[in-house]
Amino acid sequence: MSGKAQITVEALIIIGAILLIILTVSVPLAMYSGRAARDVQHAGDARYAVEELVAAANSVTNEYERRTLRLYISGYTSRGKDASGKPLIEKTTRITTSTDGGALVVYLTQLRRRSDGSVVQNDTYNFTVDLYGTGWVLTAANGSRADIVERYGAWYSFNITYKNITFSRD
Repeated sequence: MSGKAQITVEALIIIGAILLIILTVSVPLAMYSGRAARDVQHAGDARYAVEELVAAANSVTNEYERRTLRLYISGYTSRGKDASGKPLIEKTTRITTSTDGGALVVYLTQLRRRSDGSVVQNDTYNFTVDLYGTGWVLTAANGSRADIVERYGAWYSFNITYKNITFSRD
């Protein structure tokens, strides 16, 4: 009878060791893939918002037309801080017009820090979505030329007239 118990204990130890190896490999991979998925979601949200904005702007063909739009502009700043008080994670979306006003240019910045302040990730991606024609201007609600810089994620209202996109943060 003791021989059978010995085999059962050894089998449990082997199964436990296999499970431990699987966990030590799969958990870090799952954490990494979750982080990568959130980065892709940030980029996808930003791209969707800008493409919707450009589609609405491109539908305005004369000075008497007007479109309104409400879009979510992605961004994220963590509550956790490093040793110097800076956020551990910062995802920023910046939207501006190209130099000739013929496109909207989006810059996505993703910055991650360790608790000691050292930088783990500092990536910037950009993409451009063309507008019909040149001379488009991006303006804030007060009428001044401005870029959209979103660090937290928020809804924006857009009023689009011919060659002008006016925004306000809701």
